[in-house]
Amino acid sequence: MPKTPKFFKFNSELYGRFKDLVSKSPYTITGAFEKFMSSCVENGALSFPSSAAAADVEAEARVMLAWLKKGKHWYSPDSGEQEFSVEGRLLQLLPRVKDQALKEKVEESLKAG
Repeated sequence: MPKTPKFFKFNSELYGRFKDLVSKSPYTITGAFEKFMSSCVENGALSFPSSAAAADVEAEARVMLAWLKKGKHWYSPDSGEQEFSVEGRLLQLLPRVKDQALKEKVEESLKAG
């Protein structure tokens, strides 16, 4: 049985960002869509990341910025011996920060560092 072509229209900026995300995974664009649809059908529901996760990322970024302003450049998340770079963590958080003003503050802080 031949496949019937399906066409979808996406916001070009959103599609570009999704394409970048997929390029860092083992999936193709089509494979990622198919995996998402398959998971939804198997679970009988749609599931999206909560906005609480974005709020947590932004709270962490604000804390890290405050630490940098106080001159703290290293931290140990579990009171262990291994320390991590505040600047490095901010660089990891930057793509996940949605608030544009906060994103600009993080970027400027990293450029100044």
